[in-house]
Amino acid sequence: KHILINDLVLAILFIIIVFNKSSTNVLTSSSKLEDDYSTPVNNFNFGSFASKFVELFPNVTLPSERFLTWFIGFTEGEGSFIVNNRGDLCFVITQSTIDIYILEFIKETLGFGKVISQSKITSRYVTQNKKEIELLIHLFNGNLILPRRKEQFEKFIQGFNIWVTKGRILLNPVEIRHTSILPSLNNSWLTGFTDGEGCFTCSINKDKGFSFNFNISQKWEKNIVILEHLCVLFKGGIVSKHAIDNVNEYRLGGIYNCKNVFPYFDNYPLMTKKSASYIAWKEIHLDLLNKHHLDPVKRVEIIEKSRLINKFN
Repeated sequence: KHILINDLVLAILFIIIVFNKSSTNVLTSSSKLEDDYSTPVNNFNFGSFASKFVELFPNVTLPSERFLTWFIGFTEGEGSFIVNNRGDLCFVITQSTIDIYILEFIKETLGFGKVISQSKITSRYVTQNKKEIELLIHLFNGNLILPRRKEQFEKFIQGFNIWVTKGRILLNPVEIRHTSILPSLNNSWLTGFTDGEGCFTCSINKDKGFSFNFNISQKWEKNIVILEHLCVLFKGGIVSKHAIDNVNEYRLGGIYNCKNVFPYFDNYPLMTKKSASYIAWKEIHLDLLNKHHLDPVKRVEIIEKSRLINKFN
């Protein structure tokens, strides 16, 4: 069991290194679209961000498109756009301190921000710097997918446009871009979002039964259209009400349906400890296909492995 845990931790570190080094710096552009989800539009536009980044950090390597799309997805799951009572702005991502490495990875790849301890068990990636906030606004503006996140971000931009007219550093206001991007299997947004909100689960019963699922839960009815689109991407699954009020859940269940997610997550590896959960989950998938759960000895091993999945979720 300890060997398996060590292997999974090493797998996480390996994935982070490969992800960062293998990503390309190709930037895409997209035309302005009406905010209508009837047509799937999967283009991100990083042109404005790239120009601002080079202007602010001329000697720093521009983050890759692959990282940026992952970071947007992760932010939509885990980030916060904050305007305080004084009108100051702050961008924050909070994680358990045992996951502090992902915050350090974000800081190192972006080249700015701070990682600080919030409490004994939580840490934050944070920036309150005006020019860094401006840069992040150019990254997220027009590139967010969740409808509810767009509403929150619009208030953030409105606060920014007031904030930048005050103080020693004065900056230009930003116009809100309205787009209708949907999740795609051709970029890393869904990997980032899954790192924040997704869950790989397996439960082995005492008898011959088992459950095997991939889940993503999301608050707000406005976001249900995004969960429903996952049914299209992975050719299966259902969206239903969660036990928690105002929360919906996408669930893909069964060993034959769940194999539909393998090509995507193998091509766009998870970056957080959920990569370890995914690796163990995929190993159990093979065990179940080979009917190892029917063998009493192997069944015990699968049960132990399934506990690790839950631990890394």
